[in-house]
Amino acid sequence: MRLLTSLRTKAAFALPMVLATTLFLAGCQITSPTNTFQGDLTQNAAYYLEKAAGSSGEAQVNWQLMAIRALIGENDTKQASAMLQQLPKTLTDAQQQERYLLSAELAAAQKKSKEMIQGLKNVNLATLSESQKTRYFRLETQVYKGRDTMAQLRAYINLEPRVTEQERQSVIDQTWDTATRITPKMMESLVIDANEETLRGWLDLLQTYQNNRRNLDMLQSSIKDWQTRYASHPAAKMPPTSLMRSLEMQKFSGSNIALLLPLSGSGGKFGPIVQDGFNTAKSLSKTSAQVKVYDTGSKPLADILTQAEQDGATMIVGPLLKKNVEEVIESGTTLGVLALNQPENIVDRPNVCYLTLSPEDEAADAARHIYAEGKKSPLIIISRGNFGERVSKAFAEQWKIQTGNTARVQFYGSLGDLKAAISQGGGMAANGQPVSLASGAASAPSASVDAIYIVSTAAEISLIKPMLDISKASKSATLYASSRSYQAGAGPDFRFEMEGLQFSEIPLLVGLSPDLAQKGGEKYGSDFSQYRLYALGADAWELASHFAEIRQMPDYQLSGATGILSADDNCVVHRKLSWIQYRMGQLTPVKSAK
Repeated sequence: MRLLTSLRTKAAFALPMVLATTLFLAGCQITSPTNTFQGDLTQNAAYYLEKAAGSSGEAQVNWQLMAIRALIGENDTKQASAMLQQLPKTLTDAQQQERYLLSAELAAAQKKSKEMIQGLKNVNLATLSESQKTRYFRLETQVYKGRDTMAQLRAYINLEPRVTEQERQSVIDQTWDTATRITPKMMESLVIDANEETLRGWLDLLQTYQNNRRNLDMLQSSIKDWQTRYASHPAAKMPPTSLMRSLEMQKFSGSNIALLLPLSGSGGKFGPIVQDGFNTAKSLSKTSAQVKVYDTGSKPLADILTQAEQDGATMIVGPLLKKNVEEVIESGTTLGVLALNQPENIVDRPNVCYLTLSPEDEAADAARHIYAEGKKSPLIIISRGNFGERVSKAFAEQWKIQTGNTARVQFYGSLGDLKAAISQGGGMAANGQPVSLASGAASAPSASVDAIYIVSTAAEISLIKPMLDISKASKSATLYASSRSYQAGAGPDFRFEMEGLQFSEIPLLVGLSPDLAQKGGEKYGSDFSQYRLYALGADAWELASHFAEIRQMPDYQLSGATGILSADDNCVVHRKLSWIQYRMGQLTPVKSAK
């Protein structure tokens, strides 16, 4: 009897254990790899590869799909690609959708836009899990970048509610950045579905911003009104960072300007020219602002800053010399500062902007222009030495930002070397070497040169272009040049010799700022270096008058005498120059490609 009781007791004890084991296994089945690939990954690629090796059939395919996704995340695109190709041809519907999604993600990692687009086209969005939809919309934000602004905006709107709280601010900032690229012309033709309330809110916010951005008080008031009307909108709960910066903007007053320039000593021959341009632009604006000039060559800068503050200055324009700019930054002044040079290491200060005329800035603008014209493989031809190294690097860095690719550089010697070469009937082969950048080792571009950017004087380019013609390089590539080669009043022989060449120049020197040109042309028209300083002074006045906007609004632009002015995140002012082309002995403006 005891034995029976004992057996029954063991059986009674065993039954819950069996049930528990069954339930445990059932629980494992629920979280088994059958559907796990439709969720978020929790392990690294090695884990999933090990699981795949120990499985078979449908379960093995599921583990392989997760392994491929993990490999892409770990940037092992080679192994991910190999595994993707080795997947069985016959898959379940859910596995096939994951395969399409992985194909698009792999193409994105490999920067293969066509394959990424095709991969997404194959996906049936309605069949995806929420986790997969998040990945899908994230890919869409990449696919439509630079191709379809509205489609990219919609992708960000779909992505935002699916991301973590930690990522939400970044997604909202990118959504706003995308929205700000919508032009008024695009707005006119937009068709919005009745259920796209979030999109309607973004567009209304954009219009509110564009209509009031030049008036800070109106901007703040109108944004608050928008937040009331769209209280549940993502941007009302978590406003874009750049927009908040605009709303919290400190309005620097330009009513009492201290103009710091070298009027004596080092730089004394440049300061008066900048001052002339500044005063001319001020007189044309008919403003009541007060300007007092301080000679940075006459006394220590610390004394000048103290004196300017005692005189009631609300803003500083200058200094012009680099060492003086560094002193102003180190002083920690709270006045608004529009420095007319920049230190070696830019310091981002909320009250400081940097305006300068630099060949590096012009080279970066040339890279943007050449890219906008659809060129793929540019070559810079420039003189050997420190100047050539700096300018070619600036061009190559901008080119890499835009394309991810390497630009070439070809150095030449002195003017005498060029004369000797052409007198012997020699041409100039356009090949060069990849520009070496600190961001990584330079690799040789595979495409043949289709654009040549020449940075030289007028005398040098009059030899370089014929040499390129001799080697037939100018027939297979479009020629561009910097402002150094422009020679006003050049005779017809020179103009015809330069046929087809495009060159960049500040608007003032190509007749696009007639009022300033009229007043400055008589003094500086024969000396372009002085004329450019005069234009710098004029733009210093314009920027001082709109200092708060240029300092805080990321998309703010001014049409200046030295170009279309805008600022980067550190408030270093960059300029988009005018581009002119020699056509049948005449100078013809080049229409912007964008």
